[in-house]
Amino acid sequence: MSKSDAESDNAATLRKQRDEWLFRAALLHLMTDAAATLDLDGRVTGVNDAMEALFKKHCSALVGLPLADILGNGEAIAAALANGCAWEVASLTLPAGAKVSDVRFRLNPVFDSRAAIAGWIAVAGIADCPRADQQAAGRLDPLTDLPDRDFIWARLVRILDDEDAVADGVAVLCVDLDGFDQVNRAHGRAVGDAILIEAGRRIAGSMRATNFVGRLIEDTFMVLVPGIRSKERITAVAARLIAYLSAPYEVKGARDAVHLSASVGIALAPKNGHDSDSLIGCAQAAVDLAKQTGAGTYQFYDEDTTGETRERRSQVNRLRRAIENGDLKLQYQPKVSVASGAIVGAEALVRWQDPESGLIMPADFIPLAEDAGLINPLGHLVLVEACKTTKAWQDAGLPFLRIAVNVSAREIARENFNDGLRRVLADTGITPDSLELEITESAIMEGAEDVIRSLRDIRAMGVHLTADDFGTGYASLSYLRNFPLDGIKIDTTFVSDIAALDDAGGLASAVIAVGHCLGMNVIAEGVETDEQLTYLRTHKCDEVQGYLLSPPLDAEDFSALVQKGPLF
Repeated sequence: MSKSDAESDNAATLRKQRDEWLFRAALLHLMTDAAATLDLDGRVTGVNDAMEALFKKHCSALVGLPLADILGNGEAIAAALANGCAWEVASLTLPAGAKVSDVRFRLNPVFDSRAAIAGWIAVAGIADCPRADQQAAGRLDPLTDLPDRDFIWARLVRILDDEDAVADGVAVLCVDLDGFDQVNRAHGRAVGDAILIEAGRRIAGSMRATNFVGRLIEDTFMVLVPGIRSKERITAVAARLIAYLSAPYEVKGARDAVHLSASVGIALAPKNGHDSDSLIGCAQAAVDLAKQTGAGTYQFYDEDTTGETRERRSQVNRLRRAIENGDLKLQYQPKVSVASGAIVGAEALVRWQDPESGLIMPADFIPLAEDAGLINPLGHLVLVEACKTTKAWQDAGLPFLRIAVNVSAREIARENFNDGLRRVLADTGITPDSLELEITESAIMEGAEDVIRSLRDIRAMGVHLTADDFGTGYASLSYLRNFPLDGIKIDTTFVSDIAALDDAGGLASAVIAVGHCLGMNVIAEGVETDEQLTYLRTHKCDEVQGYLLSPPLDAEDFSALVQKGPLF
């Protein structure tokens, strides 16, 4: 073999190793459950954040170890590896020193293109506490069969005792049915009890297995959500609960369906407290404020704002007037084809020029709108204005452009959102294909079945759907395949250091590859350097967006930029 042939073979081997590394990094990052990859000998080659949290160890302490040494179940694992077959154990107690027990574990072989075993993947999850044990301990609410107040308190104590869990973030949600007393008076106690049972079932059914649901008292329920810090994810959970509980109740004894709404109060650990009493109290105070704000809303606890200071009340009122008067303005940041350099669309970005505070950016007033129950009219205003502007561009003879509008989890969860969307399309006269809705990855993943049905209906209209901020959440490959999406947008955090070819760059290229394998359009946002653009062009990203190409522009300046032709 010549020296050049050897170098070529060596280069091919290195490319294959790099591709395998990128795939493994993407696979582990995108899986929701605790997961690890293993080599043919059963040694750990990589773990995701969930697996680190499960074992309370950094990946450096796990990588290289035989799985049998970690789990202490050597014979069964050795047999699975030798026979090339899957292995599963329903309940596994970890070796001494580990803080968790009762773990379900499954080991599966991974095959290459020649149907040979190329490695293994292990997936783990905490097993449910047996219901019989709960009942024996007398810790279940006798009506709903959910954990009772003492059980909730004890579980929260257990969570808060784990420093790592607190560091990862813990949300405590107090869920209260609006107007439930009137139900008992109008229909009787039996109907009220039936509704409470159904409400408990809906709450429990909408939550992940790692979350904890219980009944606090009467028509008040508690939800404990560990491992959550993102406000977007928390609001998605709250919006989903409100949507589930607001559906009509058809119960025996009631002549007609009973209609109720729900309010949610949210407290966060460690921000709002470090003990169960404080956090539960804060969540109850927040739900009281939510009820004062208006039925069917949620509120975060904040020492300064839960009592609603005069300044916050004034700002909310100014924002409400700005929405009602159409004083909010849109700017449009171009989306550019990597292949041609032509502008193919834009993201609509809302701006608020407040008469007292000056320019307020979305990161500051969007949470205010959500907390004050104004996100739905705000979102409607943005959608209508963006569609009107797109139609004006079409009438002016501009090339085909697809306008992207950000939609919150709370808007998607609204029962009549799709009907409103159809009316906007009809009233403005744009084709559905001209509109794209960007929905954050976390909001999609927290979506309940009715949200998923809503997304499928939207896509059936011809409107495009894109997962925004992809890579910051916890979407798995299997989930991604099943969601009605046309595209994914790589988050800015993975674009910023992309040219360095570190983990951020590797993950970005892996996401591009995964997106293309699933037939999706891949967009990268936050492009600010020529090096980033070159990297994305090399790895066949479809579209780019960022200040290197253009800042957000008003409608006229955007139109002028489109008419100038390709940007590169």
